[in-house]
Amino acid sequence: MQANVAFEPLDAIVVGGGPAGLAAAKYLADAGRSALVLEKRPILGGKLSSWRDRDGDILETGLHSFFGGYDTVHALMREVGIGHHVRWQPHTLTFAMPPGFSNRVGAEAVFEEFHFVDAPSPFNGIGAVLNARYVFDAWEKVLFATGTLPILVGDHAYAERQDDITYAAWHRKRGMSEHMLKTFFGPMALALNFTPVDAISAEAMLRVMAYFASSRDASRAGFLDGPPNERLIEPIADHVRARGVRIESTARVAELIFSGGRCTGVRTDDGRSYEADNVILATPVHDAAKLLPPEMLRDPLVHGVGKLTSSPVINGHFWFDRPISPHTNLIFGAGTLLPVHADLGQASPGYGWPGKSFIEVCIAPADDLMALDDDAIVDRVMTDMTKLYPLATKATLVKAKLVRVPKSVYRASPGAEKLRPGARTPAANLFLAGCYTNHRFPASIEGAMRSARAAVDAVLERTYARA
Repeated sequence: MQANVAFEPLDAIVVGGGPAGLAAAKYLADAGRSALVLEKRPILGGKLSSWRDRDGDILETGLHSFFGGYDTVHALMREVGIGHHVRWQPHTLTFAMPPGFSNRVGAEAVFEEFHFVDAPSPFNGIGAVLNARYVFDAWEKVLFATGTLPILVGDHAYAERQDDITYAAWHRKRGMSEHMLKTFFGPMALALNFTPVDAISAEAMLRVMAYFASSRDASRAGFLDGPPNERLIEPIADHVRARGVRIESTARVAELIFSGGRCTGVRTDDGRSYEADNVILATPVHDAAKLLPPEMLRDPLVHGVGKLTSSPVINGHFWFDRPISPHTNLIFGAGTLLPVHADLGQASPGYGWPGKSFIEVCIAPADDLMALDDDAIVDRVMTDMTKLYPLATKATLVKAKLVRVPKSVYRASPGAEKLRPGARTPAANLFLAGCYTNHRFPASIEGAMRSARAAVDAVLERTYARA
């Protein structure tokens, strides 16, 4: 039985309660607009969601770092009053390599720390590369400088022309070494998009490099001082609720309702219908493809939504009874199933594992791992972890838990960047938000919130035009 839910007329319905959806609700509320957020899951947060297991320990959809260049994110957090929840780490990029993987001779793992010097960008990053010992030798440093010169000087048009080839192909065409590819750019690609260098678009990688070189602190990483739902998601939700925004969870939107070429509202899978003057679709790309009508997916404005695919990822949580790592920063693990990980037990007190190691790791590439059971995956990750952290062999693994995300961020394969849609759709009052949209930024928290800003700006522009 269909139910029409009667409320005061709404300016906007936001479909999705992740970072893009909540940011959109915040920007709408700031502009004095009424909004309703509908989230299909019992908890908010989307790819930033976190919850507690039966022991009270934190599980997350992914490991999240907050880089200095996340201007939109940090501005929103300041406005909500939660900017203090970011714990900044030293401005260092750390690459971990198992024995025999780097150019250092020896039987131990190597940790290369790129210390950014006190200089304007990009010279602070150039100084970090010049001081490297194990990732780049002297000749490779020259190759790095000459190979990445178009990006370091900010030639974004050049980067956009590289979307049709993989990063590995671009890298080799520029004369850079295989050693650099496997030790430096390999883990960076997996951390960025859970996609190997021989399968990721060169443009996607070059955009990240351009971002790292864009400002002095762009590549400095920080962590929340506790789990995302408690430190970021719920505070934003409370902020918008206090300004009149309604948020409903366990409200899966099954259908967009159209009339006369307009999207007049949505219908949930339990038959509830909601109407609004505007609709913002702030879902992952695969959900957007299910909701947009087939005829709309043929329109050049949004045809990419039906063609983009998503990367699978597994987020691993490993609790040890003692510290196994001396590092509290973000770690890029070359040649391992730990391409990006961090010891949140030592880096972030809100995770409740003080003085011991709680290693959270994005396990990638995960395409071939999804069919394995948890024990098999944990065994593989632990084999690589002990190569990087020998102390793990002397510690007790208290427990390990995995969170599988079969469809995470959009897969940035060659040609994908050209498929990313903008905020507008063929329906004048229907808009897209999400980290897959084309906001000239990689899929990330920052990208999601930038997309929300673009969607709300389009809503307001339409409103002013009608007025």
